[in-house]
Amino acid sequence: MISGSADFPQTHWSLVLCAREPGEQSRQALELLLKTYWPPLFAFLRRDGHDPETAKDLVQGFLARLLERQDLASVGPDKGRFRSYLLAGLRNYLVSETRREQALKRGAGAVVSLETEEAGHVLAMTPAPGLSPEAVYDRQWARTVLERALARLQAEHEAPARRETFEVLQPALVGDDHDGYVRLAARLSWTPGAVAVAVHRLRRRLRELVREEVRETVGSAADLEAELRHLLAVWES
Repeated sequence: MISGSADFPQTHWSLVLCAREPGEQSRQALELLLKTYWPPLFAFLRRDGHDPETAKDLVQGFLARLLERQDLASVGPDKGRFRSYLLAGLRNYLVSETRREQALKRGAGAVVSLETEEAGHVLAMTPAPGLSPEAVYDRQWARTVLERALARLQAEHEAPARRETFEVLQPALVGDDHDGYVRLAARLSWTPGAVAVAVHRLRRRLRELVREEVRETVGSAADLEAELRHLLAVWES
């Protein structure tokens, strides 16, 4: 699904780097990062055997510590991949924190809201059987990246003249049901060939957006390519 190469810009890890600087803008950048990437952490904890409430507490406690200790001040592109950094940080947090301390923090100092409808979908998920916590974490990370790219693609088609077409074609973006092109063509009053061309263009743009999402969380062009290959393997597993 993902291929190609591109120059690696100087703005990689821009959101992480912004989060390191003092001031309100940095806090907003950090909170955006945490809001975006807490689901993989929660998925890891659930598969690791924690019940939903404990997993929620642990996620909030870990994210709160990132804020309080300004841990991202020592993080940069030379550290590799943000995905790996977060998981290593969570593991260290689990080792250093006691259950008693977690109980004292229960419900206090929430860093991200877990009461939204979007968060509810994540909290309600049942850990996939037969997968390691690390595999569940990677799968949720890949899902988060894809969802963010899809949301950006949808935002690019918000104009009324494009919105309806995108809504009809969106289900075809992550599948290969070419027989379904006939049904989609009937809904749009297009030919199946026109649908195929439109889906191809949307998929190409989706690949570009996925690439941009991943590029913001890695430290080099080599890491970018490795992370893309890893996410592709996760999606296909």
